[in-house]
Amino acid sequence: MLLPLRGFTLFNMRKIIIIGAGFAGLSAAKRLSRSNLDLQITVFDKRDSSDFLPLLPDVPGRGLNPDFLACKITDLLRKKNLNFIKEEVISLDLESKQVITSGSSYVYDFLVIASGSQTNFFGNQDAQNHAYALNSVNDAKRILNRLHAGKFENLIICGGGYTGIEAASNLRLYCRKNGIAAKIVIVERAPEILGPLPDWMKSYVRTNLKGMEIEVLANSVIESIQESRLVVSGNRIFEKTMLFWVPGVRTADFIQRLAVEKNPQGRIVVDGYLKFGQDCFCAGDTAFFTEKNNSLRMAVQFAIAGGDHAAFNIIRRIKNLPLKKFIPRDLGYIIPMANNKSCGTVFGFNLKGFLPTLLHFIMCIYRLSGLRNKIGLTGDLTKKEA
Repeated sequence: MLLPLRGFTLFNMRKIIIIGAGFAGLSAAKRLSRSNLDLQITVFDKRDSSDFLPLLPDVPGRGLNPDFLACKITDLLRKKNLNFIKEEVISLDLESKQVITSGSSYVYDFLVIASGSQTNFFGNQDAQNHAYALNSVNDAKRILNRLHAGKFENLIICGGGYTGIEAASNLRLYCRKNGIAAKIVIVERAPEILGPLPDWMKSYVRTNLKGMEIEVLANSVIESIQESRLVVSGNRIFEKTMLFWVPGVRTADFIQRLAVEKNPQGRIVVDGYLKFGQDCFCAGDTAFFTEKNNSLRMAVQFAIAGGDHAAFNIIRRIKNLPLKKFIPRDLGYIIPMANNKSCGTVFGFNLKGFLPTLLHFIMCIYRLSGLRNKIGLTGDLTKKEA
């Protein structure tokens, strides 16, 4: 285990701290562990499991076992030079190269911040108290338990982005499977769903949502939340409501307090090498990377590649070699919908229908950790409907 600041005696070994055990953090840890250098690599995370977030919306609709979407971090960091400390990072002292956690203080030679993102409640305490987010497997289990308990007439999704669309379609599938006549509504503040995505995709998704009897309220906000009662723009009142909150994300509190350049979401602005300070790197959702004036979207493929590249540059730095610029390769993206009428762009080709759905799940199974989880998830996805 990494020794705290006081009493530290390992002077010859390079100490590398990775904050976050998501896609980017684990990718960085794996690259560093294979370097054959004398390294002490320690991963910090406030949770003890790494959860597969891309499939959380599918838990209710497709009947996925949420336990197949979690893997113990200690199981993922089994190599002798990889350590895990379950502590929440509270702050960083970049000048003295210290990470301060809820338990102690730790020094580092190199730092990788890969702490991901979390639901942004925009200071709405009522939403925090009453809405359901999708940040973890435990969140998915809470949603499943609440759905099983019933006693709702309206399912309201706040946020019309990727996650909101996927969640709404899976909720409709859940309701149809269980004979529930609930109204499903997406509330989106912007004039249109799916933000900057192409018009053909927005039109296709809107038509599909209409066919699934999912209403979209654009240019709208949730004005009041009182347990199961909501008031939406235009004085539309929804009683006996279950609220899902996916309007956007933000970085962790310690990132918000960090005195470095950040974008409005709180993502750390990094250079072409994924650096943002002396021997400090950042990857995944926490990093704000731009190339040719275009910012890199939050996506699993870029988190994995970014974590790997940050570690690659740390290795080059230790070997006194020049750093290499990060060149992301965009394989495309998919908006998966539970009736298998998905859409997306893959390798430059626009796809609609079942094929993008299939590609989405193939990539998810490929990226999922643990043979047991892969087999279990495959079984859940291929089982015949009763």
